[in-house]
Amino acid sequence: MNGDNINSTIKDADWPPLEAYFEKKDWTLKKICDLGFTGLVFLNNKKRKIFFNNKYFSSIVKGKEEEILDKIYSYIDNITDKQKLIHQTHEIVFDENGEEMILGFSPYYLTDDIIAVFFRDITSRTILLENKQENLVYDKLSELVAEMAHEIGNPLSGINTSLHVMLHNLSTWPLEKIQGYIERTIDEINRLANFLKRIREVSKESKLTLKQTNLKRLIDKVLFQNEELLKQKSIIYKNMVVEDIDVIVDSEAFHQIILNLINNSLQILSPGQEIKIYVDDTDKLFIKLVFRNNGVSIPEELMEKIFFPLYTTKDRGGGIGLAISLKLMTRMGGTMKAVPPEDGIGAKFLLYTPY
Repeated sequence: MNGDNINSTIKDADWPPLEAYFEKKDWTLKKICDLGFTGLVFLNNKKRKIFFNNKYFSSIVKGKEEEILDKIYSYIDNITDKQKLIHQTHEIVFDENGEEMILGFSPYYLTDDIIAVFFRDITSRTILLENKQENLVYDKLSELVAEMAHEIGNPLSGINTSLHVMLHNLSTWPLEKIQGYIERTIDEINRLANFLKRIREVSKESKLTLKQTNLKRLIDKVLFQNEELLKQKSIIYKNMVVEDIDVIVDSEAFHQIILNLINNSLQILSPGQEIKIYVDDTDKLFIKLVFRNNGVSIPEELMEKIFFPLYTTKDRGGGIGLAISLKLMTRMGGTMKAVPPEDGIGAKFLLYTPY
């Protein structure tokens, strides 16, 4: 039964005086409410008071009913549409003997005067979730540090070896051989410089100018500028976005995102395979833009890692393009992610684009 049905079938005049029922110690419904591990509270909305709470609620709040009541109403008072309370879960954080406790609660209007509120202690679950997120960040940071050590360590090792060999052979080697070692050393230095340049690309914060832009024309421009390369590789490309959709983006940043996805696709697609771009859905905030190709699939366990700086599954490329793309999307107020294609073929990216 949804909130509309509750409010339309139960009128204030028809509703029995619940306070009186709960005062009867032998009443069966009161005993039922005291069972289980879900807190239950009934509020007299006119008096803004609790007229019944079950034993489990008392056990988890331990005398802090008034504090909890204030927190409930601080939430309810900000909701003008009663139906938005239905199936909504909110959190209350309070101090319990010097430790933080977190309650999840869901309020339901039974009538204008009566609100039922269900509670669960979600402290442990929240801590576990936060620990999981922290561990994920730590794991990603560890991977980044390891990759940076590898990318920096290899050139430095090559430079160190070349210089030591030259130092011990300067008096005996011919000029041509010394010149070869110097050139090898310069190559390693350039490799190190290019790596640091890629790192700067991820970290830099260029100014973005967000404005309303036609989505189809924006994508057509990227495709047009890469048309010859796509034709040379015999890659089929389809912009299936309709004409009348505008998005609020920085045109240059969005151009870079689509270009990065095209470049990644060109590295793995074979002649005759295709790229498709289309809108899958819209809501009040975002256009869900889909970028698809039917080339090599991305293993599901790697779909988060591919956005991590320096991570790459390809022989070529520095693992920077998708990291930059995600950063640009989030700076424009959207986001992007890789998801498994419905048919299991190729790669599928969702770009949640503000409009």
